Amino acid sequence: MKRHQKFTRSSLSVVALVVIAACSGGGESGTTEPDATTTVVEQAQDEHLYQATIRRTSDGVPHIVADDMKGLFFGQGYASGQDHACSLADQMLKITSTRAAALGAGDGDANINSDFAWKSIGINELARADYLIASPEITDQFESFAAGWNAHLEAVGTDGLTGWCAGADWVRPVTGEDVYTYARSIALNASGSRLAQYIATTKPPTDGAQPASFSAPELAPTPMASNGWAVGSDLVEGGKGGVLVANPHFPWEGELRFWEVHLTVPGEIDIYGANLTGVPGIGIGFTETFAWTHTVSAGSRFTAYTLNLDPSDPTTYLVDGEKVAMKPREFSIDVLGEDGSTSPVTRTLWFSEYGPILDFPGIGWSNAMVTTYRDANINNDEFIEQYSAMGRAQNFDEFILAHETFQGVPLFNTIAVSNDGRVWYGDVSATPNLTAEAEAEYKAQVAAGGIAAIGRQSGAIVLDGSKSINRWEEQEGARDPGLVPWSELPMLVRTDYVFNANDSYWLANGADVVTDNYSILHGEQGTARSVRTLENLRILSNGAGFAGDDGLFSGEELRDASIANTSYPGSQLATGIAARCATTPSVNIPAVVNGSGTEVIPAGAVDISAACAVMADWGQTFDLDDAGAPLFREWLGRISALSAWPQVWEVPFDANDPANTPRGLAPAPAVGDDPVLVALGQAVKVLELGGRTVDATLRETQFAPRASTRMPVPGGLGSDGVTNVVSWGGLGSSTETVPSRGDRVAPGSTLTADGYPINYGTSFIMTVDYTQGAPRAWAFLTYSNTGDRTSPLFDAQLKRFSEKDWRDVLFTDEQIAADPELVETVVFGD
Repeated sequence: MKRHQKFTRSSLSVVALVVIAACSGGGESGTTEPDATTTVVEQAQDEHLYQATIRRTSDGVPHIVADDMKGLFFGQGYASGQDHACSLADQMLKITSTRAAALGAGDGDANINSDFAWKSIGINELARADYLIASPEITDQFESFAAGWNAHLEAVGTDGLTGWCAGADWVRPVTGEDVYTYARSIALNASGSRLAQYIATTKPPTDGAQPASFSAPELAPTPMASNGWAVGSDLVEGGKGGVLVANPHFPWEGELRFWEVHLTVPGEIDIYGANLTGVPGIGIGFTETFAWTHTVSAGSRFTAYTLNLDPSDPTTYLVDGEKVAMKPREFSIDVLGEDGSTSPVTRTLWFSEYGPILDFPGIGWSNAMVTTYRDANINNDEFIEQYSAMGRAQNFDEFILAHETFQGVPLFNTIAVSNDGRVWYGDVSATPNLTAEAEAEYKAQVAAGGIAAIGRQSGAIVLDGSKSINRWEEQEGARDPGLVPWSELPMLVRTDYVFNANDSYWLANGADVVTDNYSILHGEQGTARSVRTLENLRILSNGAGFAGDDGLFSGEELRDASIANTSYPGSQLATGIAARCATTPSVNIPAVVNGSGTEVIPAGAVDISAACAVMADWGQTFDLDDAGAPLFREWLGRISALSAWPQVWEVPFDANDPANTPRGLAPAPAVGDDPVLVALGQAVKVLELGGRTVDATLRETQFAPRASTRMPVPGGLGSDGVTNVVSWGGLGSSTETVPSRGDRVAPGSTLTADGYPINYGTSFIMTVDYTQGAPRAWAFLTYSNTGDRTSPLFDAQLKRFSEKDWRDVLFTDEQIAADPELVETVVFGD
């Protein structure tokens, strides 16, 4: 069948050359097409600055090939515009502080506050200055990407865009500088972006206000998690090569979606993987010789500071008793009114030596105290250089060298495998560098409680800004002044396995903890790991049996294990719970009360006999048809709500056996209520509130509210102890209208009247296998490669994911040419 896509010539001389998909069967007329790809030229080609071929294969994956790097990134920009133009256009409004001008004030002045916050963060100003002195290689990359994106926009017009911004008058062409600036803003997702909500409303006190009691700041969540496995030659079948499993847990809506792509310049670069929408290159991927993935680091990307203020001037703070004046800056933005006209709004925002002044909850800005922060990634221009170097690396050693040379990873652990069987873990992301004296002071402050301890609960390092020892220490070998240098970053090279599941670097391998005098800002040593980390370890050590009797993994075994949905707490506790409740058919439960004090579940006796039978038969997975998964999830939630975990584990956490503790179900208490059975009774009642029976399955209850249907989704919450994490999360900063979630039926539960809605979690999951020489790979992009909700592709990969129907990754020209869905488009421009 011939597939034609024709575009008119634009001022950029964009032309599409239509290509017929290779097929060996009869076409609509009954004739036989040649078993080869045939090109139909619509218009003669001349020499052009940019030219690329976009080869779309099954599930809409673009394989972009060009004769040079400029053409390659032009093609990537064009294909990105085809699939996700709206994401980049929307984010340009954010980082340029023009949302209010384009969209109005927003609910509760949300757009106004966003604009002022990003003005204050300053990445737009800083990145544009850096772009002027960036290397030609970088500017060529971004200019080419922008030219391709603009070429697509000009070819179809705003009305022809796919996605939610079609026809919007705020969609504009972009420059290379624009795209570069947006890429730099991504590096702030664990620092400035999380604090933006506390910046725009700060102003000095005028009434002698005193600070209130400090409460834990509700930082905007870092809407990213992940698992990453790299299994080396010691643990793979055949004893050669290795296998990587990439499983980032990211939002399914908004700007933090991945986009799958294959980039090739013959003889120069051939790399497959995914990147966040709207930026060039590959963020997670593989080549002929190595593969890598990322997980979000447990370390800190900023430090907050409390500032003790001069009693006579709340815009002056004290450091070692010396006065330091804050600096004011006046910012103006335009705001769209209901009549269609814009009017200016001006605010004065303030800065300490560290960065913007914050309006933290419970502190605000009184005559005595205010807070501020310093961002480890605000000057991270090396971030762009590093990922460019990673993509051009010819082997594993050059890949690691790119990390050492640029030290630009903003907020991730890196997990990588070489085709020679080596594996590497590194938490080499940007980390503030404190002196030993400052770290000791901070630990003492946390131990004493108060602001430092409360901030720690929310993932914020809060230091005493009145002491100069808490300024960052400058050392040789660091990317930028005040950061931890390369020689003091935790990393590990092995030939069995390394992994991470968002806990700290300490347990990157179950048999070889990473210990040294690493900064507390990298995360904790010697502390209990999450149940998700423990399930990752159980799988990689073959405690779950996926490697079979020989204990050696194939690529397929690791691939399937990543979404097997087995549960660490399920494997440790479910059998004991079933035995415990078999002799106790009824249990008295206390009432469950929500945050406003309303009783949602009354106290009383609950029949748990049916739940007990379900628990006994449950297969201990979060697969779609394994009855009992919702019941066990609610049991876990009730144990947490009862603060009963110390009474549940038979063997508590042991720092000398961190991969296997805590474990086992503790015996029932000799006196008093048994929290194991109380939690089971409450779980029964929570399910009843949601209209569910105790034998409910995830096929009935867990779903993604997508475009065409209610799609069942396998997997569990992080607290369910599975590797395949799915849940409900925030939208990031996108202004796209997306499905919403109903109210949860009870505190400590994610169940709603509709079930468990999903819009976050396993996203671009990929397995790369080097054990047979040339790489083999399989993948899902759960939410698809398009933002167009009307496209049949929008739900296609979610259906694959639901059915565990892995798609073979097409990496060679022969594999691509043989794909029955192949459609090629040649684009070029000047």
